[in-house]
Amino acid sequence: MMVGIARGDKVAESRQGVREIKQRMQELYVYDLYGFRTETKALASVLYPYETINCFATGIHKGKRRMLVVTYYRIIIISTAFGSPADIVSINREKIQNPTYTKRFFTSSISFEADGTKYEFAMVSRRVLEMFIWALEQTLPIRN
Repeated sequence: MMVGIARGDKVAESRQGVREIKQRMQELYVYDLYGFRTETKALASVLYPYETINCFATGIHKGKRRMLVVTYYRIIIISTAFGSPADIVSINREKIQNPTYTKRFFTSSISFEADGTKYEFAMVSRRVLEMFIWALEQTLPIRN
């Protein structure tokens, strides 16, 4: 006898993930900036169980507004558009090099390199610049 997952269970699981993400935003004091972003639903679908988020940021990268999320294991870049699936890029934290930020009044930015590609996000909130560097300075978990 095969047992399938009901569609309602999948929706409930997604809501639980979004709820946990919003709770983490409150813990990091960024809920007022990002609590109502459409990217949170897509983020809930790609997070690993027990994966801790250390930083949220949004900025303009390659002409589109994108959400950048730093966890212990990786950086996740999410872009959503109305009526189309989310565009998600995941980069292992071991590959991140030269994380920097530039603090200006209206045009603050963060940047880093990974696999020879430079990622730069403009128009980032000044409140998350130092949190971005702090999140990348956290020690990587030991993998067995």
